[in-house]
Amino acid sequence: GIDHFEDIGPCVIMASPGMMQSGLSRELFESWCTDSKNGVIIAGYCVEGTLAKTILSEPEEITTMVGQKLPLKMSVDYISFSAHTDYQQTSEFIRILKPPHVVLVHGEQNEMSRLKAALQREYEDDPNTTIHLHNPRNTHSVELYFRGEKTAKVMGTLAVDEPEPGKTLSGILVKRNFNYHILAADDLSKYTDLSMSQIMQRQSIHYSGSSGALRYLISQVAGLLESIEGDKKLRAFNAVDITIEHKIVTLEWVANPINDMYADAIVAAILQADLLDAPIKNMTASVKVDRMHFKECLIEMLQDMFGEDSVPKIFKGERLYVTVNEQRADIDLANLEVKCPSDETFQQIVQTAVTKLYQSLAPPQIDM
Repeated sequence: GIDHFEDIGPCVIMASPGMMQSGLSRELFESWCTDSKNGVIIAGYCVEGTLAKTILSEPEEITTMVGQKLPLKMSVDYISFSAHTDYQQTSEFIRILKPPHVVLVHGEQNEMSRLKAALQREYEDDPNTTIHLHNPRNTHSVELYFRGEKTAKVMGTLAVDEPEPGKTLSGILVKRNFNYHILAADDLSKYTDLSMSQIMQRQSIHYSGSSGALRYLISQVAGLLESIEGDKKLRAFNAVDITIEHKIVTLEWVANPINDMYADAIVAAILQADLLDAPIKNMTASVKVDRMHFKECLIEMLQDMFGEDSVPKIFKGERLYVTVNEQRADIDLANLEVKCPSDETFQQIVQTAVTKLYQSLAPPQIDM
């Protein structure tokens, strides 16, 4: 109400009733009409005898609701804001826009039905125009379904290479006002106020077994392990660093969905190893396998995984490659090392498959 309103600065208020006979609009008018810096805009039709109709003639003073005379110094303007149109205006407006849906509101029910019928007759013989007309009653809803098309502009390093049909484009979608941009993560700070942050995950687990047994058990999950900082730290999946110190195994990795999955697999292996009834006392080297048999099995396995055309049918030496979606992974059969610099995920998939196959053909000798 007016009692809770503090007009301590410039403001615009849409108040009712429009004819200002009473209510908030009348109270505001009587409070502001004596100041020439203020103004009132009358929108719509005004009935004779109302205050709104009276001030349109710009009298020198007005009478308040309590009978007091006040000078009228504020500006008075009139803008037609009527929502009523006749059939000719309505049909012409619809003919110009040709909208898929027209909702008729604010009118007497019979007259609205006549208007709807007339508009339907106008377009029923036009095969090029389909307009759905609605005239819902009060409190009845109309459900309309819209399908909008959104266009995103590729910027930064992603826009350097020309697009090719069927090529997948991966980046970060940034919405600014009503515009969409696709950027590489490294370009965020150049084109936006956003910055990139890296979250390092760290998890410590109690482990009472030996480091050799742990290395073996993790290799069953992750394949070949990389030693860093001497033998103090191992790296699995080329992403998760593993440190053993004082019966505590510590995992560290950069948080992302793939690395989190790798870390979960390693944690499961560590917990399972700690629950073994008898510790692994000794592990001897794996027995040697027939190299040609291993190569034949490897080619057959890769063809089953990625298709017959993914690997060459004939190759020489200890080098083999597999190609999937223009990504090539080179396999060194001598040390079971896989390299694919352009796609680390593909590299890890092939690396795990190669290691698992070799382990299955050359099971280790374990003394319990």
